Amino acid sequence: MASPTGLGSGLAVGLALGTGWGVLARVFMRLVSSTPEFSWAGTLLIVGLSATLGAGIGLVAGARASGRTRWWRLAPLPGLVLFASPGMLLLPGAVGVALAASVRRVWLRVLLCVAGLAGTLVPALGFDDGEAVVRTPATWAGLGLLVVATVLLGLGLHEWWRRWRPAAGGGGSPAAGHGASVTEQAPV
Repeated sequence: MASPTGLGSGLAVGLALGTGWGVLARVFMRLVSSTPEFSWAGTLLIVGLSATLGAGIGLVAGARASGRTRWWRLAPLPGLVLFASPGMLLLPGAVGVALAASVRRVWLRVLLCVAGLAGTLVPALGFDDGEAVVRTPATWAGLGLLVVATVLLGLGLHEWWRRWRPAAGGGGSPAAGHGASVTEQAPV
């Protein structure tokens, strides 16, 4: 996610990216499903929850960039409803990618990505009554979009929980000790 300069821009960028991700997720669900059923209620729920999670992550990025307190990390919590029910399938891959983005060693990054994506793709490949499902080109395209969506979600999760460093030049509220020099702060 691009580093926004404040809460408003963080919210706008996160909302737009979350909405886009929700549309992508709805497309891959349609392509992967053996019995694709479309409902406006389901689609709007998926896109809405994705937008909520994206907006929360955008607020975190904006708060971090503007030097606000770490309490802003709570902003994405309502969007975690996205992982309820079938959304749980994306969690291993997204966490694997988020963890991979946090490490420096290339071999460990690859291992975390492969393990996480395998945890997402193996169940997504699915079997009906113990027999392999016939895959069409559309299904394979849907699985490719599933990987892309999982990687993007993992990068969003990494943005959410990565290290919180004070912004250059302070920012934040003086009451929280942001922007005040060491000599200006009250003794403890």
